[in-house]
Amino acid sequence: MDKLLTLPEWAERVYGDNPPSLATLRRWARDCRIYPAPERHGRSYYLPASARFRAEASPTETSDHLARFEQPRTEAIAAGRPRSPRNKSLPANLYERSGYYSWRDPQTGREHGLGRDRRSAVEQAIEANLVVEGLQNKRRLVDRLTTGPNNSVGAFCDLYSGIIDSRKEAGRIKKATHEHVSQRSRHLRTALGERRIDSITTRDVADYLTAWEERGKLRMAQSVRAFLLDLFTVAKSKGWVTLNPVTDTKVAPAEVQRARLTLDDFRAIHAVAVKDYAPWLARVMELALVTGQRREDLIAMGPRDVRDGKLWIVPKKTERHSVRICIPLELRLQAVGWSVGEVIARCRDNILSRHFIHHNAHAGRAKPGDPIRRHTVSAWFAEARDKSGRSWPAGNTPPSFHEIRSLAARLYHEQGINAQMLLGHKSPAMTARYCDSRGSEWMEVKPT
Repeated sequence: MDKLLTLPEWAERVYGDNPPSLATLRRWARDCRIYPAPERHGRSYYLPASARFRAEASPTETSDHLARFEQPRTEAIAAGRPRSPRNKSLPANLYERSGYYSWRDPQTGREHGLGRDRRSAVEQAIEANLVVEGLQNKRRLVDRLTTGPNNSVGAFCDLYSGIIDSRKEAGRIKKATHEHVSQRSRHLRTALGERRIDSITTRDVADYLTAWEERGKLRMAQSVRAFLLDLFTVAKSKGWVTLNPVTDTKVAPAEVQRARLTLDDFRAIHAVAVKDYAPWLARVMELALVTGQRREDLIAMGPRDVRDGKLWIVPKKTERHSVRICIPLELRLQAVGWSVGEVIARCRDNILSRHFIHHNAHAGRAKPGDPIRRHTVSAWFAEARDKSGRSWPAGNTPPSFHEIRSLAARLYHEQGINAQMLLGHKSPAMTARYCDSRGSEWMEVKPT
């Protein structure tokens, strides 16, 4: 029997990155617009991966579909034909033949003998039916009597969302991180929201992560695992669980697909920027190369950051870690022959602006002197890159603007400059990642 999918999982497989909303999917299910018709268990619909959308449904099919949904769940589990008078008083899927009881698995049709003790057979059948229906690990009346407050995954997600909100208000995480965590929390609520959080096992977490890996989203699987690890760590500290089921899980390593930017690539793209684009594109590329800073820090730099013959930078990404960088203006990148002071001087034109990287003319709502948006920097760089005629290794994506930061680290490292201090990294290991050319450059053995 094929594994049934939830409506969001089915929509992602069929429609890719732009699936219909959950409200639309549920309306399709109610109106019999999906064939074969989804099965409704509790509040959720389940359907096979081969199901497809249909523009119209016949009235007969619609009435049969609604009638099937109106039947109790126990009847859906039971055999299609009416039960005999001898078995009517027994739980679903439990049968008695000559005083001997057996339970039939509705998923496989296989029967399991339970002996002649009626009470034991009834108890085991009820427990097996709960497992088949997926209700064994959901919060039930006995849980309310024994544990009191709601201990479901969905209930803890509500608590965790409040903790994430407080982290954002305290400045411990950025807005983008808050949005990503909230998205992961909503997905977890959809998948496991009705399960008791103390019933989640390492196998459950591994299966949840495997769903991402099977779709080739290895980086996403790593991100989701980090989210789950933090969520269950908080749950353990709050007494909701005794063990963290995420600790022993692993995900497949994700290989970096983005190609590195070489100095020849930079020169080719820079030539296109000088020839075909506004002056600020060439200037921001030059400033990125000689300073090694991130995109958001480059567009925020201005005359106020230059004093005492140095460029003073407070990186936005690591601002809460008290990272401060001071670069002397006479620092020169020998590979291109530019100094930091010379590049800044080229950024200072006849337009009054608080930013080195600014609009030189009216562009949409932007006026001359207004700062450039970071997404505009990436988009214009990508256009110039595509026009440069440069090619990249097969299976790799073209380098983005951020790769200039890696190129700067490698060039300064060869020059003998401390790249870790320039990039503002806390650990040498992170700088080593930026200095890794990933096979894009030859390692030259130089004689002493």
